[in-house]
Amino acid sequence: MNPTPKSILRLSGGVFTLSVLRLTDASVKTLQAELAAQGSALRLVEGAAVVLDLTDIDPSLSLPYTEWLETLREAGCFPIGVRNVSDEQAEAAAALGLPHLRGSDAKIATAPSNVPLVTHAAAGSVFSQPLRSGQRQYARGGDLVCLGAVNAGAEVLADGHVHVYGPLRGRALAGVQGDESARIFCQRLEAELVAIAGVYMTLDAEHPLWGKAAQVSLDGEHLHIIALEN
Repeated sequence: MNPTPKSILRLSGGVFTLSVLRLTDASVKTLQAELAAQGSALRLVEGAAVVLDLTDIDPSLSLPYTEWLETLREAGCFPIGVRNVSDEQAEAAAALGLPHLRGSDAKIATAPSNVPLVTHAAAGSVFSQPLRSGQRQYARGGDLVCLGAVNAGAEVLADGHVHVYGPLRGRALAGVQGDESARIFCQRLEAELVAIAGVYMTLDAEHPLWGKAAQVSLDGEHLHIIALEN
């Protein structure tokens, strides 16, 4: 009797952080123009999987998914699904391999596979070690306090506030579940990117508060960075 062959498939669950791209216009030309206007900021999602959020698109429209996919892939983004669409729009997306995703927002690209991904589920997480490039620290349901440096290529995320008591050289995202009152506080602002409730800003050494203590807050659709007073 021949032994039953072992299956080569292993099915398991996982949690991944994704970019959410919210389109406010169905025009392909508008999308191309907007992507061109992003310039070097596009490098932040180059090679990343993205979810298309169509909250602001008329649910009765027939959408140019094929043209969107071509445009985004040329820009280095890889759509893997859609959200906030009508049943008809979801059916058309599924025909092109884009499932209808439901659930809370997820932010920014995944860490490289050769670097450990560090995640804390508890609210009010405190992380005492410096974060190396490619590492990510996420405080679900509360604030994140980092006592060491957040180095370039590292990422810190929190549903609440983010506090960094060392240099902030990587990316910091506060209010990732949509809390617009969340803030980012750091002792030395040298960040690649800061974001609150999905609104982001890229930074460079020309910023007037570069290398200084600062706090970041959200007002409507705009981030404000001001000096952090002692």
